[in-house]
Amino acid sequence: MEKRLNALRAKESKTIVGIETGNTLGSLGAVIVEVRGAGDSTLLDLHSFYSHTVPDELGSALKALGKNNKLDSEESAGINFLLLHHITALFQKLLEQSDISPEDIDLIGLKCLEFGKETFPADPSVLCETTNCIVVSRFSIVMDDENGTLLPVRESILQGMVEEMIEKFGLESEAREAVGVALLANESLYHESLVSLKDAANPASGTGPATSRSIKSKGAPMGKEKARLYGEFFFPA
Repeated sequence: MEKRLNALRAKESKTIVGIETGNTLGSLGAVIVEVRGAGDSTLLDLHSFYSHTVPDELGSALKALGKNNKLDSEESAGINFLLLHHITALFQKLLEQSDISPEDIDLIGLKCLEFGKETFPADPSVLCETTNCIVVSRFSIVMDDENGTLLPVRESILQGMVEEMIEKFGLESEAREAVGVALLANESLYHESLVSLKDAANPASGTGPATSRSIKSKGAPMGKEKARLYGEFFFPA
């Protein structure tokens, strides 16, 4: 796993797909970008953008979640299935429109939907298997304190983390969120430490997609604390 990430870091230019699920309920958006460098030295070319309207059934369920309505396990499983289906369809349409093959994609960044304790899709490794691409998701901020506090990267934090980079590139408003996810994916490659995880999907079996966690220094110290960017990588079998 680490060899694959090292190979990505060594590339002068990376082709990254950014997929956002939380900008507008009922709509998904994705971009393909060419990225060089990281941090303040990042250079980015927007290749293409594609948005996908989800069906009323899924849109209504997501709106219900947004109103803090609780779902039972069957309803949650249904949302997971439908959302992953439409994310995969979005990815395929984006590549068709761009005349790019999946083999040309170096990395997919996926921003999950978060409603309280619910996260959709619950298992990003499924997207890794359906696309045969490395996926990085579950972005969080880790406070470098004695508790190792983990904070989800919600929309407002996401925008703040990459806002300066996005502004520099003068992007269309509809593509900004998905570009932000792609930039988070790129930043997550340049971590300080890597922790391998045994089969997150089924630890007992020893089979299934492998995952890794990345932690990267981000920003100035907050008192005695420092904020770090955290992402979880999923690798196809």
